[in-house]
Amino acid sequence: MLEKRSLQVSADKADDVWTTDSVPEPEREEYWRGALRHLYPDLTAVEPLDGEAVHGRLVIRGFADGWASECQQSAARLAGAGRDAAGDGWDGYNLILQIYGVGRVSHAGRTFHRRFGEMTLTDAALPFEEVGLDTPHVQVWRLPRHVLEPLLIAPDLSIGVGILGRHGAGALLLSLLQTTWRECGSLARPMQHRIQDSICRLVALAFSPTSIVHRSGRNGSRQASLPEACAYIESRLQDPRLSVDEVAEWLCCSRRKLEMLFEETGIGVAGWISRRRIEECRKMLADPAWRHLSITEVAFTWGFRDLSTFNRRFRAQCGVAPREVRREEPAARQDRELATRSWTIGPFRPRTTPPGE
Repeated sequence: MLEKRSLQVSADKADDVWTTDSVPEPEREEYWRGALRHLYPDLTAVEPLDGEAVHGRLVIRGFADGWASECQQSAARLAGAGRDAAGDGWDGYNLILQIYGVGRVSHAGRTFHRRFGEMTLTDAALPFEEVGLDTPHVQVWRLPRHVLEPLLIAPDLSIGVGILGRHGAGALLLSLLQTTWRECGSLARPMQHRIQDSICRLVALAFSPTSIVHRSGRNGSRQASLPEACAYIESRLQDPRLSVDEVAEWLCCSRRKLEMLFEETGIGVAGWISRRRIEECRKMLADPAWRHLSITEVAFTWGFRDLSTFNRRFRAQCGVAPREVRREEPAARQDRELATRSWTIGPFRPRTTPPGE
């Protein structure tokens, strides 16, 4: 079974590691951009999302004719122009496995949304766009063209598409990738090449036209889900530009289809976004660690554009004014929180951490 947090670097493995942990903040963005160029040499854009400070960790481990890597970073949009194979001698494919967060890859005229345990295949010679949300964490395997391409039934139909890692060839491939990542540093080169051949054969099988779940820019038979929509909303909750149309575009579905997904909540998408923002504002107002922020600053932190709208919606949802929450005794506040319905779906993490934590 795939572990959601598997980035463990052993001291006895010859790894190249880049981390922003000790890099001063003014230099961090440029440092991380340089680190990502080891992963994507054709990189043309690195754009942080959600107003987060740039942070990340990249581990690259030599393997057979290419390498394997794990990358964990803050939410960002990456774009690449496509590689000139004659430029540095490398010519091949990137196999990307989603370990945590949500990823959206646009490549070869197709778009696929990767979730935990799902994989996409991209051609390093072609342009790409990769958007990662919710602290994305991926494995990237560089596979040589001369080994993989002859095995692909339809190379043009295999790139920019996605497969699941829960069953069939996808499950076998996922298991082999995870085992190989842990052991490849201690494997002899001949063994690495044999395993590389096995990975390429499984990739060809998993990404064959009969196996892929993605067709014509849509996620094929996998329909957009309410938890996936909520996960995207959670990742963008603090951005005042978040809209219903944006959520629908991310899920590659119509606005009407999106509203139908939210019917089971009893409110629409816009209502859900507002309720979640009010919930987070209430938590922040009740937390003494945030008393240095004014009510206006709290409201703006969670995506509200004006104070009057925030006050009106807060009172309608919580039954009290924002300033009253700050004056409440802890016992009364706890009773009120227990009586308030939770509107989250899934194990979402808080997007903001109090000072000192």
